[in-house]
This record gives sequence, C-alpha cells and structure tokens, in this order.
Amino acid sequence: MISKKNTYHKYLLFASVLLILMPLALISGPFLPDLFIVLISFIFLFIFNNNFFLFKLKYNFFTLFLIFYFYLILTSILSDDFYQSIKPSITYLRFGLFSLAIFFILNNKKDFIKYFYVMICFTLIILIFDGYFQFFTEKNIFNFKGVRPDRLGGLFFDELILGSYLGKILPVFFTFYLLNKNYFNKYYIIILTVLTYILVFLSGERSAFLTTTLYLIMVIPFLLGIRKSIILFILTCTLFVGLILTNKDIKSRYIDQMLIHTLGVSENSVFMPEHIGLFSSAIDIFKKNFFIGGGVKTFRINRKDTINKKLLKLKESYPNMNFCNSHPHNYYLQLLAETGLIGFLFVLAIFIKLIFNYFKQVYYLIKLDKNLNKRYVVILSGLIIYIWPLTTTGSFFNNWICSILFLQIGIYLYVIENEFKN
Repeated sequence: MISKKNTYHKYLLFASVLLILMPLALISGPFLPDLFIVLISFIFLFIFNNNFFLFKLKYNFFTLFLIFYFYLILTSILSDDFYQSIKPSITYLRFGLFSLAIFFILNNKKDFIKYFYVMICFTLIILIFDGYFQFFTEKNIFNFKGVRPDRLGGLFFDELILGSYLGKILPVFFTFYLLNKNYFNKYYIIILTVLTYILVFLSGERSAFLTTTLYLIMVIPFLLGIRKSIILFILTCTLFVGLILTNKDIKSRYIDQMLIHTLGVSENSVFMPEHIGLFSSAIDIFKKNFFIGGGVKTFRINRKDTINKKLLKLKESYPNMNFCNSHPHNYYLQLLAETGLIGFLFVLAIFIKLIFNYFKQVYYLIKLDKNLNKRYVVILSGLIIYIWPLTTTGSFFNNWICSILFLQIGIYLYVIENEFKN
C-alpha cells in the first residue's frame, strides 16, 4: 500500500514539474510542449486507472470534448484524404486529457499554483528583457539579428510570434496572480503587464495587438474599476500614438502596411488582399463538403482545386496574395473547410456561450454591484479572445496553439469548480 502511494505521488510530482516547465517549453517550439502534453496525459490516465471513467462523466467539458473528438475522426474517415487526416484526428485526444490533468494537478498539488506562477513571471521577464533588447539593438540576447525591421521575434528568432505568445499567456498570468495575490506585490504585476502590452505592440503583430487590446478592455474594468480603466486607456492610446509618430518602422507596420495589406487601399480595393485567396479557398472547399468538411488538416490539399481565374486576376494587383498555405488563417473558416457546418457550429456555440457568460458578469459589475469572481472573468475572457472569430489566426489544429488553448481550458475548469461555486 505504501509503495503504491509513493508511486502515485512520484508520478504526480513528475507531471507537475512538466506542467511548471510548460511556459518555457512553449518558447522552444511545438516539440517539447507536445511531448510534455503526451507524458502528462499518460500519467493522468495511469493515476486515475479505473476511476477515470467516473471522473469524465462528472464533467460536461470532457463529454463535449469526446463528441467533438469522435466527430473529427468521422470527418477523417469520410475524407478523400484519409491518411492525411486520420492521424491528427486520433491524436487530438491528448489535448482533452491534458486539460483534465491540469484540473487534477491544481486540485491535488496546492504548491503547484505558486511555482507555476513564478515560472510564468520568470518567462515573461526573460521575454520582456530580450524583446526590448532587440527593439533597441536590432539583435536578441543571442546576437540573432531580426529578420524584419518592423517585427520582433525575440527568443522565437525567425518565428515572428513573440506578440502572439505574450497575448495568449496573459490570461494565464492574470489568473495565477489572483490565485497568489497574497504572496506578490500588485505594483510589480502592473509593471509586468504594461511592459508586456507595449512589447506586443512593438512586436508588430497586428492581430496579436488587436486581440490583446480587446482582452485588456474586457478584464481591466473588473480589476481596477471603470474610471481607472478609462484613464489608463487614454494614457495608453497617447503612448501608442506617440510611438507611431516618432518611429518610422512602427508607422510603416501599423499605418502604411495596414492600409495596403488589411484594408486593401489601392487601385482595386479589396479587404485583406493578402488573405483573400485563402479565405475564398476555404469557402469553396466548404461548399463542396457542406456538412462534414474535407477532413482535419486537408486544407493544403483541397485548396488546389479552388484557385479560379478571378483570384488569379486579382493577384496581378496584389502580388503578395497568398494561395499556398496549410490553413486559411482564420479558425472559423478552417472549421468550415475541414469539419463542415457541424464542426463550425459546435465551436461557434461554445464561443456564444462564453460571450453570454461574460456579459452576465458585466451586468453584475454595472447594475448589481455584486462581489465578482475576478479569476473567473480573466480566464473566461482569455478563452473568448482565443477563439475570437474576427481576426487572422494560425491553424485551429496546430500543436502549439492547442497547447496554450487547452492549458487555459484546464485552468478554467479549476476556477469554475473551486472559485465560482455560487
């Protein structure tokens, strides 16, 4: 009996250490986070053993996840590109298990909350230092010169996702601060947040800056109050306007390139001309596979049949128009193309439900003046922004993107179970 108990605690400790290292591992690329997720998921299954099925039935999340999971497998079986689609569909199970493992670790390793928060702070400090170092010197701390003067890669090197990572990890950072606020000075947290937000702006990732701004607009009134939020918003806008007016690279990225690449200001004006080819291909694939789509990760294959004369003619005005990509740069268009109307409506329904829950909290804040659960609001808002439909995105089934998404989901499960019971 003692041996079994010791084994249980050793495996739980090992899984906790892997999870604590996850914020750092995400900087290295998709391999290490995916390896950690697989190991954590297997440990979770081993620990739960026969009680696992009782556990999953208790929570609506895993029931919904399993429905979506088996639906993905079905779309792959019916796909014309079975061998391309079936592997990512079958292995998608690891992400649902990963979220449950996070929930389990948070409930059973109380010290984990503190150590994980310290790791997030450590990771942010490293990225912030390196990001600003590159902004002022044009090289990161490893002497790697940036690939573009108007973009920052930082420790992601030529992968220009610094702003995306910072924006995606911010809800996790806020949640763990609120879980640990008795241990940490709030002024350090404010400084870290401001430096992070400015760095997202300086990174030149317009989509990341847009979604991070929207996220902060959603959560700051709950953390600071409405009046202080308005003042902070005005000061921040003033700062960004000043940066745009005084730095030619920032101006080029946020004004000149936005006019051309996003708004399509030219002789033949087209909204988001660089992506319109991908968007159009996704819609055409959806029309051919209306209900169940073409199968997970088949966009690259199916898009070849969607390039028409109209798009080719448009490309003459916009040489940078992209036809060749593995995904259409929007979650919901990708879901339409690869999982059809059913998969699209599944995720859209979750998004609408999250939005509804958020506005309930807004109502409580403005009208009822109730004691609000700030932890719930910050992680709920993070999930809303993560699956926000009106922006360009990576692939919905990308390992790196799923790693952070299901990390947030696991934390969300913990918060609603332990911090929001009433």
